[in-house]
Amino acid sequence: MLTIATFNLCNLGADASPKRLERLGAIVVDELGVPDILAVQEIAVPSRWVVDGPVPADETYQALIEAISVAGGPGYDFREVAPLAQQDGGMVGANIRVGLLFNPARLGFPDRGQAGPDDRAGILFSEGHPQLTLNPGRIDPLHPAFTGDDHCHWMPSRKALAAEFAWEGQRLFVIVCHLKSMRSQVRREADYAKKQRHVQAEIVQGFAADLLACDPQAVVVVLGDLNDIPGSKTLKLLKGKLFHNLLDDLPHQHCYTRRHGHQPQALDHILVSPALRHGATVRIPHLHSDAAPGGPIPASDHDPVVAVLEVS
Repeated sequence: MLTIATFNLCNLGADASPKRLERLGAIVVDELGVPDILAVQEIAVPSRWVVDGPVPADETYQALIEAISVAGGPGYDFREVAPLAQQDGGMVGANIRVGLLFNPARLGFPDRGQAGPDDRAGILFSEGHPQLTLNPGRIDPLHPAFTGDDHCHWMPSRKALAAEFAWEGQRLFVIVCHLKSMRSQVRREADYAKKQRHVQAEIVQGFAADLLACDPQAVVVVLGDLNDIPGSKTLKLLKGKLFHNLLDDLPHQHCYTRRHGHQPQALDHILVSPALRHGATVRIPHLHSDAAPGGPIPASDHDPVVAVLEVS
């Protein structure tokens, strides 16, 4: 069995308070059960440190990894492709991005190439199986749906990250997403953002479908903060004809990862390929969505989602 989780960390930087880091470490250990793979969104690096060029977040990852270790967790490793300063949207000056933590005692990570912010990962068919040309690598990072497009009224947005793991003699492909935010001031802005999110979903789905075209039994997980709800066009485009959203297996009343005002929303998802559908289970610890008013400040504004997968 393999466990995988996704968690939007709400602009987490290396300068986060010790209390917040302590709480996040405890969540990973006590609530998520130290997942083998943890996909994270909104890892931040203030732009005052870098005003041009790539903005790596090594210090932020190390602070989080140390907090997990102190809480009793394993010695995680991490991977990311650092964005260029001010090119990935999100909170101004935070340079947020997606990344991966994983337990090297449980999985291998065959690093391949030196992917830069603008480099596009491809798929190579080798020895009867697909593999990534860059590991980790970004999925079509120069497409206007990710870089922004004035003509379409699209803003720069987080790029999707593809990674390949080695698990008990198998390849496991993980695609981490943080799609265009739903935030907008007026209806027209919301419509532009929705269209941008739809195109991003189509791009990621195309990449995931190419992996399955090479090998219909490929083990593929697409997960992250998708900024849309089950049943939305975004999720339908991302699932395509083959992927299954594990949140669809949950009772409706338990299927939420964030609150907008007082309304619960399921914005964080885990999608799996057919080879992972059998025996997969998912749960959402409602740590933040159900936080009591007036209590301790939540460690994030999203709940994590964790799945247990049968990989054979």
